[in-house]
Amino acid sequence: MTLRRLHAILTLFVALLATLPLFADEEAASKPKVHQPKAVVEELVYDAGKVDKGAQVTHDFVISNQGTATLEITDVRPACGCTVADYDSPIAPGASGKIHAAVDTTDFAGGISKGMTVLTNDPDNPRIVLTIKAAVEPSVYLRPGFARFIQAQDSDPGKVEEIIFSRDMDDLKILDAESPYPFLKVDTRPATDDEKEKSGTGNQWVVTLTLDYSKAPVGPLADYVRLTTNHPKQQEVQIPVSGFVRPMVVVTPTTADFGKIEVGDHTGVSLILKNYAYEGMKIAVDSQQKLPPGVSVDVESVKEGREFVVNIALGQDLPEGPFDGVIRLKTDNPKKPVIEIPVKGTRI
Repeated sequence: MTLRRLHAILTLFVALLATLPLFADEEAASKPKVHQPKAVVEELVYDAGKVDKGAQVTHDFVISNQGTATLEITDVRPACGCTVADYDSPIAPGASGKIHAAVDTTDFAGGISKGMTVLTNDPDNPRIVLTIKAAVEPSVYLRPGFARFIQAQDSDPGKVEEIIFSRDMDDLKILDAESPYPFLKVDTRPATDDEKEKSGTGNQWVVTLTLDYSKAPVGPLADYVRLTTNHPKQQEVQIPVSGFVRPMVVVTPTTADFGKIEVGDHTGVSLILKNYAYEGMKIAVDSQQKLPPGVSVDVESVKEGREFVVNIALGQDLPEGPFDGVIRLKTDNPKKPVIEIPVKGTRI
């Protein structure tokens, strides 16, 4: 190929490349335009700054439709602590709508951030997260601010003391105290000078929460002690109560059930016994108990005073047919002197 011919080919190739954008523009212009909504929110986060505890923080988020089709808000899902009173939908092209949201600060203190998820028919922006922030400042303060109880039934009563004070009211008073449980007693008294919080002013109070474990049922604790005060900005003060009342002794499984069984040289089961009492515990087999013939029991310690293995063995002298009885274990804890474990089964 001559140099002149090569130069001509290159010149033609460059000319063809220059025409490609023209073809592309013509192809794009020939395609029909897609009409769709476009959701735009300029303010995704609203910060209310400092607010009094118990105040309602409200805000209208503005959402505009900068698309060419109608914008539909299909749903608004608020997170915990936030509510959505109403919202505008549909929103025409070029128009704007509002999402009215509110946060009740009664149950909050300190910095909070509560969000909501806005669902739209905008294919490019189907989920929009909006947030309300605030710094919630109580008028009445608690120290430590919560009461947690974790003990076993029949343990000694549990006590938690709270200091209640204000920083802007000298004559603070507690007018009433309401307990959520009949086994939780609430007492109030003026705080001594040594007990008062240095950051507080005027009257301060000690609130004593006493849980009677002998009357409390096994299970979780999750509620509030409610105090009524004379503070004009915060007439109700809540003390969160949490925890769990455990059984003093737990045997797993609760029954030694052998079902239908053939008795061999080493036939038996082992149960786990755990002591959740505050004190350690010694356990021994009650020698006076009456068990079916051929049933024997021994106890071994795994963790001193806390965890034991109860071994139940069946001997060859166990008669054929069904058997049942109750294994009795003695302890050195006067609150739980006897532990009983049912045993049953059928020898075939």
